Amino acid sequence: MNSQPSDTALLESALAAIERVLARADSALHGDPYVGPTHSVPLEFAGSAPTTEEQRFRASAAQSAINICLCSAAALIDASEALMNRRTDRSPQELEREWKTLVNHTKTASRSAYRAALIMASHRHVLAAQGAAPAEHARRVAH
Repeated sequence: MNSQPSDTALLESALAAIERVLARADSALHGDPYVGPTHSVPLEFAGSAPTTEEQRFRASAAQSAINICLCSAAALIDASEALMNRRTDRSPQELEREWKTLVNHTKTASRSAYRAALIMASHRHVLAAQGAAPAEHARRVAH
């Protein structure tokens, strides 16, 4: 794929949109951190105090998955933008450092997406992941 300035602008626009959604979600969401058995930690530590990374997660599994998916998407957009960079004035050391960073960001995004999938898979449907009460769901369906 030949990178064009318009491609970079589109990626930057997509990243800005994701960041706006994340900022809006962060300001609108509240509650204690979601600490479920799908964390990337052993089950015996699932009830322990949240770490800095976990403090971004919110009260429901759905809110946590939203945050994780959007952060993963933002990281992958960054990676795509870096892959399109055709600047040739970089030293071999700089290129190697950038490449290692890019690989690590891509791995992190992939693992994050997998974590979101685990959170979602631990629920029957979106309403359950949102923490909606079964009676509330039944009332909505009846009307």
